[in-house]
Amino acid sequence: MRARYFARLVLLVVALAAWGGNAAIQMRYKDRLRDRGPAVALVNGTLIDGTGANPVADAVVLIRDGRIAAAGSRLAVPVPADAQRVDVAGGYILPGFINTHVHNALREDYLKSWASEGVTTVRDVGAAEPYSTVFRLRQDYGIDPKCARLVAAGPLVTVPGGYPLVPNHFPAMAILSADDARTKISELVDAGADVIKITLEPGIGLPVLTLEQAEAIVQTAHSHNVPVTVHATQVAMYRRALDAGVDDICHSSQNRLSDEMISEMVQAGVFLVPTLTAQKKAGETMSNLLRFVAVGGKVALGNDGGYLAGLEIGMPVTELEAMREAGMSPMQILVSATRTAAEVLHIDRDLGTLQRGKRADLLVVSRNPLEDLRALRDVSLVMHSGVIIKSELP
Repeated sequence: MRARYFARLVLLVVALAAWGGNAAIQMRYKDRLRDRGPAVALVNGTLIDGTGANPVADAVVLIRDGRIAAAGSRLAVPVPADAQRVDVAGGYILPGFINTHVHNALREDYLKSWASEGVTTVRDVGAAEPYSTVFRLRQDYGIDPKCARLVAAGPLVTVPGGYPLVPNHFPAMAILSADDARTKISELVDAGADVIKITLEPGIGLPVLTLEQAEAIVQTAHSHNVPVTVHATQVAMYRRALDAGVDDICHSSQNRLSDEMISEMVQAGVFLVPTLTAQKKAGETMSNLLRFVAVGGKVALGNDGGYLAGLEIGMPVTELEAMREAGMSPMQILVSATRTAAEVLHIDRDLGTLQRGKRADLLVVSRNPLEDLRALRDVSLVMHSGVIIKSELP
């Protein structure tokens, strides 16, 4: 009898531990507990759902309890009689954009600028603040739907005397050895890091992480189901990043990638965040991007906003236009800013496309962005997790 009681007690403890450690399950449970208010129906618009599918004219997007209940043509999606109708006046309905490469995001004005222009999620890939502050403020700002959702790496990870400690004097976490890497990355993940960002930038004679150290970082992060991104701008450092097993590479290489390396990236499922405008389209950055896309490589939007002067805080249209100039189609670019960006951040089950069950992050523009990407400068409506945070509809 005692043995049976003890076994049940153990099962209960295990279940409670699993419950407490799975934030996604807790969030879904909270969604179910929310009061079911009337649905909101966006009508009289064209749907570009983020999947790459053809636009759907005369579409309806039905939202209930902060999530997409249905999205499709008016004939396929009936509008409940009690739904609140929002006429988008012939506009184009898209998923909220995701910028996968920003810095200094722990500013309320930056987060609100991103959100109000339709960039409802950003990934900060290197903050100057102590990482305890980063993760605490991420939670604080996350309460306000007028702020963009923040995915945070905490500090950049490098070696003593490495980039960006030198020459930028930008605070970073310095790794001393492979064992030191395992310890520090575990601590960073335990503190709440959503992603780990390492740097492989030799500059002119700067030290960089060894392959052994980079492998230790990746293996430790992956053991916690946390992805690793890398700052790399040269072929030799791409090679080290791929050998270490990183998940995505920030910055298109400034010297030419071989066809073999590009194929290896595609086969390994390594994403590219090109940041063309941050690098002023230097060297081979544009041609490498086009060749990567041509063989099926997955590209995610990122413009390095928040650190370098002149890069947009808000909708990064200049970066989108640079991707078009490099040879990507408008639809490929929109997918890079929505579905693929969500995949890079490991949030694609919840965001990135306007499909049933996903969070209602979306924006509306009055002109067709597939014809002119500059239409994205004129956002008439933004919804964040089902809350309308901006509306300039007629």
